Amino acid sequence: MAITTHASHAEHDAGPSALRYWVIWVLLLVGTSLTFALSRVHLPSPFNLVVALAIASGKSMLVVLFFMHLWDHPGANRLVFATSILFITLLIGLTVLDNATRFTLVNPGRGATLQMEPPGPDILTPRGPPEPAQRLDTPGVEQEGQDVPRPPPMPAR
Repeated sequence: MAITTHASHAEHDAGPSALRYWVIWVLLLVGTSLTFALSRVHLPSPFNLVVALAIASGKSMLVVLFFMHLWDHPGANRLVFATSILFITLLIGLTVLDNATRFTLVNPGRGATLQMEPPGPDILTPRGPPEPAQRLDTPGVEQEGQDVPRPPPMPAR
């Protein structure tokens, strides 16, 4: 008959060592430093977003796997994690793809486009009242119309 003691049971249930948490913490610091360093580098337009999302995804995966102990859990928990990563990738990817394939005038402008004058009238600059329009159905003061009779003079009193 096997006799188990509390000491052997405690060794079996011992969680991950502190060294593992220190390594993950250093990796997170490296990821943060890499994010900051790459924010100073001017990458071409689609690549800056891709690199930023890749670094953020790697850091969040480290947090979920090790600090939330998903690395130690088998089965359904890992399946739920993988499925959620798949759906988030689909949502972000399809949104970026939708925006990239739109008509160029629908997307916000970049660089020199923002400094161009918009077409049409400037509706933001305040102006005075508009000039009165000349009516075409009545003759002007300088020309007397032939079809409009002159009013009779008023009798003097």
